[in-house]
Amino acid sequence: MTSSSTARPAAARPAAPHLPLPPARVAGVALASGLGLVAWLTGRKPLHAVGRTWSADLRIDAPHPGLGVPLLHDRGVHACTVRVSRAVGTPTGWWDIGGLALRLPGAGNQGRPADLLFATTGTGRVTRHLLRPVRRSAGRSLTTLLPTRAGAHTLALLVRPVDDEPEPQEFELAVAVDHGGWDVVGLLQLRQERFDAAMRFDPIVDELDGTTAPAWVVALREPAYRWSRRLTRLTRHSDQREPTTAEPQRAAAG
Repeated sequence: MTSSSTARPAAARPAAPHLPLPPARVAGVALASGLGLVAWLTGRKPLHAVGRTWSADLRIDAPHPGLGVPLLHDRGVHACTVRVSRAVGTPTGWWDIGGLALRLPGAGNQGRPADLLFATTGTGRVTRHLLRPVRRSAGRSLTTLLPTRAGAHTLALLVRPVDDEPEPQEFELAVAVDHGGWDVVGLLQLRQERFDAAMRFDPIVDELDGTTAPAWVVALREPAYRWSRRLTRLTRHSDQREPTTAEPQRAAAG
């Protein structure tokens, strides 16, 4: 007697539910779209288009080795570049959001540079995450605004001018761990002013070694920085083509 078995049809797999975009992602796309429109209308960077750039030194005096951030592990002096700017680009003396961008060669992952962006905010546990309009770009405290992670800890950074000069040249660097108070770890000193070439900083790609931005921060920032990278590539391509088109004009003029 031969037994027979009837094959059962495979159960239909339920359709994957439609998941809405995370709010941070929606906000990031909206922000990038707005900035892209401004850039298209004005022909320049929509934020921090005009600034001043310096060669600088960052001196670490009070290390925090327990954070696992190589920059903060030992005492030492690190050559860097600093750019101070106004977010909207209002005239000097008008209200605006101040910005300070810091590039540290070799302080990123796998020997890449590390970019740190600071904006004028308050300094309290809540106000350090709220933008603060000022009249002088770097005349008050600036923080990294959005939190990052260093191992199991939440980390925020702050720079604040040492004196009350209209254009300060020295800033304390401080860190706050797990939403605590600010601990001064070093001194940022501006040295030689350089030609401002409207440098583009990217804290998503050029992240400080030992730190990781939370997923919601990446979702908020990444669309705008992806647009900025594309614009940078287009600008470089345009710059490379200019000599070939200008050469016949020089020859004709000669």
